[in-house]
Amino acid sequence: MKFNSIAALVLASVAIVLADACMRGGVYCGVSLLRLGNNHHDHIVQVLEVNGQPTDVQHIDDSLFNRLSGGDTRYREFCANGCERTDSDDPDFCF
Repeated sequence: MKFNSIAALVLASVAIVLADACMRGGVYCGVSLLRLGNNHHDHIVQVLEVNGQPTDVQHIDDSLFNRLSGGDTRYREFCANGCERTDSDDPDFCF
């Protein structure tokens, strides 16, 4: 029982850190945003549409986005050769 409580606390802390990192801004591949959860898929599609970009899986996963303070998302570019997740504080980037 105690182990379950500790595990739940650790997982909750990780989720808060990931959400906070995204809310502070940064450069993210679409696939990175999708892994953060919170139903980013629909928002990515909306941002791509507003910028006249296709909304297929490759464009959703391999586009770069700026996350602005306050959680706003801005389209940067499509990475035709793929988008690399850094899984760190460093920005994601195009190949």
